[in-house]
Amino acid sequence: MASAPADIKHPAKYQFGEFELTPAQGALWRNGERVPVMPKPMAALIVLVERAGQTVSKDELLASVWNGAAVEDNNVTQTISAIRKALGEKAGENRFIVTEPGSGYRFVAEISDAEPAALIRPEIPSPPRSPRWMLRKPAAGAVKRRSVAVLGMRDLSKDSAEAWLQTALPQMLTSELASGGKLHVIPVDDIAQWRAGLSKAADGGGNASLLRMARLNFGADAFVLGSYVVSGVCPDCRVRVDLTVFDAHSGENLASIIDEAPSRDMLDLATRLGAKLRGSLGAGAQPPQPSPFPAPSAMREYAEGLKSLQRIDPMAARDHLEAAAAADPGNPLIHSALADAWAALGYLSRAADESRRAYQLSPSLSRLDQLGIEARYRATAQQWDRAIEIYRDVFRLFPDSLEDGLNLAQAQYRAMKNADALSTLGVLRKLPKPAGGDPRIDLLEARIAGTQQDFAKTRDYAHRAAVEAKERGATYLFARARLLEGGAMQSMSDPNFEAVENEARKLCEQFGDRQCVSQAWRVRGNDQFSAGRLQEAQAAYLEGIRVARDLGDHSELANLTNGLGVVAESNLQWQQAEQNFSEAISLKKETGYNPSNEQMQLAQLYFRIGRFPDAARTADAAYSEAQKTGAREQIGEVFSLRAALARLEGRLDAAQQFGNQAIAEFRASQSTADLVLELALVSSISTARGDLPSAERNLAEAAKANQALRRLGVGFEADGTIARSHAELLLAQGQWQEAAEEGKHAAAEFSSVHLHEGSVEAFLIAARALEMSGRNSEALEACRQAEREGSQTADPLYALSVRLTLWRLSGGADPQEPPDLRSQVASLHNPELSLEEDLDRAVRAKRAGASDARRLFDDVATRAANTGYLTLARRARSLE
Repeated sequence: MASAPADIKHPAKYQFGEFELTPAQGALWRNGERVPVMPKPMAALIVLVERAGQTVSKDELLASVWNGAAVEDNNVTQTISAIRKALGEKAGENRFIVTEPGSGYRFVAEISDAEPAALIRPEIPSPPRSPRWMLRKPAAGAVKRRSVAVLGMRDLSKDSAEAWLQTALPQMLTSELASGGKLHVIPVDDIAQWRAGLSKAADGGGNASLLRMARLNFGADAFVLGSYVVSGVCPDCRVRVDLTVFDAHSGENLASIIDEAPSRDMLDLATRLGAKLRGSLGAGAQPPQPSPFPAPSAMREYAEGLKSLQRIDPMAARDHLEAAAAADPGNPLIHSALADAWAALGYLSRAADESRRAYQLSPSLSRLDQLGIEARYRATAQQWDRAIEIYRDVFRLFPDSLEDGLNLAQAQYRAMKNADALSTLGVLRKLPKPAGGDPRIDLLEARIAGTQQDFAKTRDYAHRAAVEAKERGATYLFARARLLEGGAMQSMSDPNFEAVENEARKLCEQFGDRQCVSQAWRVRGNDQFSAGRLQEAQAAYLEGIRVARDLGDHSELANLTNGLGVVAESNLQWQQAEQNFSEAISLKKETGYNPSNEQMQLAQLYFRIGRFPDAARTADAAYSEAQKTGAREQIGEVFSLRAALARLEGRLDAAQQFGNQAIAEFRASQSTADLVLELALVSSISTARGDLPSAERNLAEAAKANQALRRLGVGFEADGTIARSHAELLLAQGQWQEAAEEGKHAAAEFSSVHLHEGSVEAFLIAARALEMSGRNSEALEACRQAEREGSQTADPLYALSVRLTLWRLSGGADPQEPPDLRSQVASLHNPELSLEEDLDRAVRAKRAGASDARRLFDDVATRAANTGYLTLARRARSLE
């Protein structure tokens, strides 16, 4: 088959029947669901579709798909069979592919909507916003409504003193058009976001170009464009408004509307203009309703606040909206918008207060508007069942409304009802295009897949969303989808993830989306940290902090500060790490978010440096916070830490119980990585208790789950823990050689992620295994390596464990333990370390030929058995 010229671009997608083929992705979709197709059948399908209507010979398929490799003709036959199976084509049906005997194969299905390819670089979803004003009444039945969008207003005044009207007029006109529910009106926020992302050339290309791109993006039946002129000096000025209504399909001018009024009568002017617009669109007149708009004294500040929210400048939005609230404190719309500003700044509690205030004031609005504000209030208060009920009722009234459906799906997703969210998204996909192909549908499905750790699906849906966003000129959605795709690629160890994330960050910077920029720097920092590049990770977090502080986003600031703490801990900067974690906790509390994750980071730091009372206290605080919101992952982490503390106190039964509780919480939260770690840690406890079958079962489950994570490109943190627990189990089973090798392997894994405490423990296990097999010189070398790793820790337990092992392994017949070593061990009050000390003393006594050596072994074995350390008791008996 002759290859296509290099300068010809393949279409971004082909559509035939219920299928959609995207060659760039190598993906086949059926009604929005991806159809699994193996690489060779996919490559062959692309060849056939690209040459639809032509017969493609077997030789041509072999050359294109197998690159001329020597394969049997039967391979082609099996590949075609696999394609037919993927397409659901039955034998002899020939709906898609016809076999031409002796010639080859021909794709016969009609292909439609083949669209030119764009340079595709995917992004991250933002939650769908409710319209600021939802002035409409339930439509009778599920009748398809005519859709309209107000695309913008030009200010033709001589100066820009009244530029705020560019924001206020579209808001008011959109609200007036929506009144009565007979028209489906595109939300102003969606239009403002889309226009902000258009290139200057695209946005300034004249009405025809703008209408063409708007039709592709919104699919409305009609568009409104307008201008206004302010004459005189305000507040005694007059405002003249010129509006033109365009047919979205033909571009024909449907109506021209002109009206004017004194600026103090802007609400009356908007009402008259709205009535004329509805009349031109066949929506008819509506009975008069009380205006929901702020008082004239507050209108300018309110409009400026909305404009700042559209520009993603929540700090400026807050200031304007607070001024508006001071001028008109009883207006619910002002308080609802102010809730959005506080939420964007990361102050969840203040957002909840303003949302509650808007809800309390909403009886002044129409019933449907009251429901819209209540739904947002319930969502802010995390009263998901009521929020979902409202959004579902509204969507039933307006089943043609993409925005209402997205609100419902978003609430279901945030309530962790993913199956319901996916069902709602399935309904939205069936809406007529372009609504049914809106990139936000794929973005939300990508996020849902991410919560299920299905990173391949996250990547594919984010990529698909980016393709659609790019084609629509929706730069904002494109940039955020690209960031989401890059994160999924990083989780899958795709080496191209860094370029994708960098591009997303640059797009966010160009677009002016500083929230996206700060998040992108955090993602970058996480990536660098995972790769062990601590300096680069710190630099990325600091860049993100700079942006978040400038933006005033304290919630994101908490996330970034927590990242700095993790870096500081890895650099063994204990005091700096404590300071970072404490600051992150304060920021989370200040903004009203749950601080349990940051509290557990601090608790684990305290545990790591031997401040066990502080670790217990901080973990209890985290437990209290996590219970408020049912954060089961953090609850599991608390139980895990309690298990570790109980083991330090020699309470193995309690440690086992806490560990099992942690496992149950991690299973419930579907936190596979945490589950893997806890299974390995509980296996270690079972080994110490002498319950080797349980230890083996838990370890096998941990290893299997970790392999699954590894295939997804994650799970490296558990490698050392699993290997250490396995080495302990092998040692308990008397497999000395295997235990020594596994211990060294575990030490290397721990060292690679800067967990020096684990490395010390692993080297000491290897040293004991080597000693048991009579290889004392190698055991001493392993102990010296443990000593070097121990110098990087702050907990004296590890240094003392190394000193005891060195004393046991060192030459000499003196059974007497150095007095300072004995006093230091006693000062820790660690039962397991004390037992090991007594066993070491017995070993030295036996080596010296002391008469009481047998009694010492017997005492250790008895005491170990009585306190639950059966494996240590067995070891003492074997050495006796």
